[in-house]
Amino acid sequence: MKRLLVLICFLAGCGGSGLQADVTGALEEVEVEMEMVQQVPIVMYHYVREVDRDSDPLGWNLSINPKDFEKQLEWLEQEGYVGIHLEELLEGEVPAKSVVLTFDDGLEDFYTTAVPLLEKYGFTATNGVVTEMVGWHEHMTAEQVQEIVDRGFEVVSHSLTHKNMASLGEAELIYDLKRSREMLEENYGVETVGFIYPSGKYSDLVVGKLREAGYEIAVTTEPGLADLNGEMLLLPRVRVDNRDGFEGFKKKMEGLSI
Repeated sequence: MKRLLVLICFLAGCGGSGLQADVTGALEEVEVEMEMVQQVPIVMYHYVREVDRDSDPLGWNLSINPKDFEKQLEWLEQEGYVGIHLEELLEGEVPAKSVVLTFDDGLEDFYTTAVPLLEKYGFTATNGVVTEMVGWHEHMTAEQVQEIVDRGFEVVSHSLTHKNMASLGEAELIYDLKRSREMLEENYGVETVGFIYPSGKYSDLVVGKLREAGYEIAVTTEPGLADLNGEMLLLPRVRVDNRDGFEGFKKKMEGLSI
C-alpha cells in the first residue's frame, strides 16, 4: 500500500473591509491509501477497423471492430481501470486497476479511429512504431506520429522494418535495435527504452542485444499477466482481436489473476 498525503482546505469563514479581506481557514492532512500491485494486464491490439472476414481472414484476425473496441474501453472505464504507459512499469509497482493498451506497427487507423475513442474514455496507449515504415500504406505519416506524441501517447520501437529479429545476424540485429531507437529521437523527440518484438519473435541473442542497446522493457506475444518481478524484457500480453469481440475480451480480463 502506498500512502498519499492530500491537503484539504476548509474555509471557516471570511470577511473584509475596505481593500483588505481576512480569510480564516485550516489545512488538514488526510492520509489516503492507494493499493499498489506488481501484476498488470498489457493488452495487445493491431488494427482497429472493419474488415470482411471472408475476403480477408488474416486481416480480420489482426483487427478489432471499432464498435467492439469502444465497448471494451467503456467496460474498462466502468470497472475503474486506468491506462498507463509501458515504461511506467519500470517503477516496479503501479496502482491497482492499471492497464497498458499496446498497439503494434504504427498503423494509421490508430490515429484516425483508436485515438478519438481512447480520448473519449480517458485512456492513453502505447504504440510500437516500425520506424522505416512510417508513411507507408496503412501506416501513420510522420506528422501523425508527431501528433500522437504531442497528445501524450507513448511511442516505443517496433524495429526498423518489422523483420523477424531472431533471424537477423548479430551485426544487423545490433544496427536495427540502435537505429530504430535513434530515429524515434531524431524524428519525433522520443527517448524510449521500450520495445515490441515484431510478430513476437525473439531469441536469447535478441534479448541480450536488446539489453546491451539500452532497452529496459519489452513485450512479447506470449499470453499472460505481466509480472513486474520477472524479466522486464519478456513481458507477456493479452491479445485481443475480432475472434474475441467484446464478450471474449471481457472474459479474458475477468479471468486474469490481478
